[in-house]
Amino acid sequence: MKQKEIYKCNVCGKVIEILNPAAPETICCGQPMVLMEAQTKDWKLEKHTPKITVEGNKVTVDVGISMGTPHPMTAEHYIMWIELICKDNCYKRQMLSPGMEPKATFVVADTSGLKAREYCNLHGLWISEK
Repeated sequence: MKQKEIYKCNVCGKVIEILNPAAPETICCGQPMVLMEAQTKDWKLEKHTPKITVEGNKVTVDVGISMGTPHPMTAEHYIMWIELICKDNCYKRQMLSPGMEPKATFVVADTSGLKAREYCNLHGLWISEK
């Protein structure tokens, strides 16, 4: 296991993040949890891929909004969180709920080498780079 990996229980749907990579195998509902591999596609073609926009030191990450079709944010299908990964192992996360806009804005000191991850409750983990 590696730090910051995301795992999901295929029985109850619980999602966890690894903070201690030395931890033993993750088990939930009597089964090993599944490592969520981050999917990536051109943001122009896939509404799940997070899009990063930089204005000065303000970084906005949106899911589908810039394509004109925001990702659904219903109780059945929504973005659970958006995370910005900065240089020097800096992570910033915004938790989202149904009814919210699938978007998060962060302030960072250095806007080089940015990555963004988002987690859809139905379609899993997605990542993009700036």
